Amino acid sequence: MKILIIRFSSIGDIVLTTPVVRCIKQQLPDCQVHYLTKSGSVELLLNNANIDKIITLDEKLRDTIAELKSEHYDYVVDLHNNHRSRLIRMALRAKTYVYRKENFHKWLTIITKHNFMSGRNVVDRYMQTLHPLGVVADGGGLQIFLSDDLSGDAFRQRVINNKKVAEITNCPYVVVACGAQHATKRIPDDKLLVLCSLIKSQVLLFGDKSDRKRLRDFGASFSKNVINLCGKTSLSESAALIRDAVAVITPDSSMMHFAAAFGRPVIAVWGATVPQFGFSAYATPHADCQVDGLLCRPCSRMGSKRCPLGHFKCMHQQSWQRIAEAANAIVEKNSAE
Repeated sequence: MKILIIRFSSIGDIVLTTPVVRCIKQQLPDCQVHYLTKSGSVELLLNNANIDKIITLDEKLRDTIAELKSEHYDYVVDLHNNHRSRLIRMALRAKTYVYRKENFHKWLTIITKHNFMSGRNVVDRYMQTLHPLGVVADGGGLQIFLSDDLSGDAFRQRVINNKKVAEITNCPYVVVACGAQHATKRIPDDKLLVLCSLIKSQVLLFGDKSDRKRLRDFGASFSKNVINLCGKTSLSESAALIRDAVAVITPDSSMMHFAAAFGRPVIAVWGATVPQFGFSAYATPHADCQVDGLLCRPCSRMGSKRCPLGHFKCMHQQSWQRIAEAANAIVEKNSAE
């Protein structure tokens, strides 16, 4: 039996599909699992023992379809369900199982500010897609498989941002993720400075090159306990550093799912979006931090470039003291064990 799983993006969503991959591989004997995704997501799948072959989406869709046709799939599991994945499903003419999005209910929730969502995490909704195949959830969480050189002495000797990893990780640390694809999900620069200053342990600050530039343009000056790794780590290196963190503070972003994949405690800071959309930290200890009583939330499905009302209260009115205290408590508990 040969099964194709389709999920193009984003990075966090790729990680959220790993229970699907695992359950198919373990519950369907002699099954080959192929995974179709974008090239930028391949790094997170390369070492996944439950995937037999990774196929990347070509610039010309017909070339991708031609390659897929040569595989003669028995089943297609479409976890993306957009126009491109529909074209692929139609071309392959295999038995297909499709993830049903809750976009209509999400829009109703945004427009009316009343919750119309099912309340189920997206992972559970992905797994429901597999029920006709006889595949059920195994109770496990998300997974990220890292190469051997990202663990043990080999990783500790690696140099990141002009320092050996051994120097960066020589004491308990908290990861703070400052980035997100959309601005209304990010921790504001001034609040980020406040948050980091309130954390008593070492802080590793995660983000991409644009986050580093934004902080530089803002004139951010962090306290001595902060190591700014924005734009300095690959996806796999970020995952490896999160693996060994005591706790992870993150907005609604891929770093939340990286942390969940390693069972790290998550302190999630929610802005424009809400946990009810189904993307909260899965199968790991977590706290969802939100500003209560805001009648403008949620204001978008995935975040936006700016606050529609201009005040961005959903982030500016967060209790950064309480968020830091929650992280400090986890560090203290970890040190006492």
